[in-house]
Amino acid sequence: MQKERDIEARRRFLGTLALSAGGAAFLSSANTAEPAGQGRAPAAVSTGGSQPAPLSQVAGKTAYITGGNTGIGLGIARALANAGMNVVMGYIQEDQVAPALKLFKPGQNVTAMRHDVTDREGWVKLLADINAKYGNLHLLVNNAGIKTLRKASEVDAKGWDAAVGVNFTGIYNGCAVCIPHFKAHGQGAHIVTTSSMGGMLPGVTAGVYTATKFAAVGIMEALRMELLDTSIGTSVFCPGGVSTDNIISADPTAGTAPLMMDPLEAGERVLNGVRNNDLFIFSHPEFKPGMQERFDAILASVPAESFPDARAKAQTRVLTAPPYAPELAHRKQSRKSYRG
Repeated sequence: MQKERDIEARRRFLGTLALSAGGAAFLSSANTAEPAGQGRAPAAVSTGGSQPAPLSQVAGKTAYITGGNTGIGLGIARALANAGMNVVMGYIQEDQVAPALKLFKPGQNVTAMRHDVTDREGWVKLLADINAKYGNLHLLVNNAGIKTLRKASEVDAKGWDAAVGVNFTGIYNGCAVCIPHFKAHGQGAHIVTTSSMGGMLPGVTAGVYTATKFAAVGIMEALRMELLDTSIGTSVFCPGGVSTDNIISADPTAGTAPLMMDPLEAGERVLNGVRNNDLFIFSHPEFKPGMQERFDAILASVPAESFPDARAKAQTRVLTAPPYAPELAHRKQSRKSYRG
């Protein structure tokens, strides 16, 4: 019976995504032949403001981080544990668990559970195990990923499927199981997905990685729209270079500092984003000029032409996306630092 409910929940979730795409196609087909207008689009549909942060208070709540036993995932796990959360780290490699657990402070509630994000039935079992140990889950961090430098123009089907399975479908698998649970308990919840600056800038010829990380950004923006009227927040984390070695970063006597960002700092930036329900979490301002160049190139490619007023009106609902204006207003509020 539980399996049937989980399958139905996944079906509804996927159907919602399909409906969004179908709605856009329907609106486009409603175009009628009209004389060209003045190129003035109709006003965007307002959402009435930002979604309040559902998980502004995290102490005593429970978090699950996929790929949480190393690298950025472990940095996030440490930051969440320091904030008083019950932390469950997903892992694949057994030999990485013990070194990871040594980095947590005495008394912190941290558990490691072996979990493959591509296993859909495994997600159901994982959530049941978390519920049995800690009660309701409140924070899902989709962090597991395959870092591949393979080119999209050269990768074989096996390599493509492996990367998509972990980097993108793994996100869907977690959301499909956890969103119904979050809605059912109604205590406030949040979903974070780790993308990359590679999900904003295809700076290297790593097309497989770039494609999956762009997809990770896309699904989180879509979920922000779909979950605006719920108590479930959403964020996408796009970090630049982060040290994968938590042990060196955690040892003040090591004598050498890693060139890239400390993974604990990356984790603290994610925690700050969760507390504030930031749609986008960026950590490396040195990428801003490259992002600006990309956005400028996109806008410069839009035809400077008039268009039929009726066509624009028929597409009003998809001419802009509801989260952006509230996010701009939200970002005008000052913060002391990424720790506050």
